[in-house]
Amino acid sequence: MLGDKIVAIPMISEEQQKQEAMEATVDTDDLAVAGYYAMWHPIDQGEVDGHTFFLMEHNDFGNEKPCIIIDEEGKLSLIDVYDGFDEHTVSLLELEVMPVDRMPDETISVDDMKEYGYSWGGMLPMREEAASEVGKENTIYRLYGDNTESRVTDTSEIKEHAAKGGIFGIEKADWMAVLEKENHLKNAEVSLEDDYGMIDGIINNGKKDEKSEKKGGKNSIMDRLKSAKSDIPKEKATPQKERKPERDI
Repeated sequence: MLGDKIVAIPMISEEQQKQEAMEATVDTDDLAVAGYYAMWHPIDQGEVDGHTFFLMEHNDFGNEKPCIIIDEEGKLSLIDVYDGFDEHTVSLLELEVMPVDRMPDETISVDDMKEYGYSWGGMLPMREEAASEVGKENTIYRLYGDNTESRVTDTSEIKEHAAKGGIFGIEKADWMAVLEKENHLKNAEVSLEDDYGMIDGIINNGKKDEKSEKKGGKNSIMDRLKSAKSDIPKEKATPQKERKPERDI
């Protein structure tokens, strides 16, 4: 609605964008990219760990405006690309496609983050609760819908940003280091723990029976039955009287 007039603006659906991006070649022109009203055309493509990315140039401004990079589904991956698929750009894309065993926050995905407006998949998204926990020992960022971020320097910033509908992120390389440290500590505990049923982040809790004795805890019914059985004195065999030989009659 503009004043007293209704103006219709043609838009390309998300599915059409994905399809066009997947079919894109260096000869494709007039490609729409989600988050941008301008039209783009690919001028180069690169393969990174089995994934295809397209270097997109602005239709109107050409090389006077920085390029962007989209993935094979047409989703924006990088902005402000000046030197094509150079070493720095490839390293960022490698982080984007690097798999992780576990997300810092399972309630939000990278796709959700991109829908929010932050495009680089080398950042893993989090909501307020996870950000508060992860941020205790790690560098985290406030993410914005205009594809920018700022480092969190105080815990109060987390609540303030979340109250405005903002989300947070941790760089994938930093999160991978967190997971590696957790695995290392777990492996160390496994190697030192006397009881594999006590893998709980505390190295060597001792064996269950030792722990029970120290605490004066109750043994299980089965343990008590076994103990009682072992305490029953064995019956002595009744001595057989020596049988005297019968006298000859």
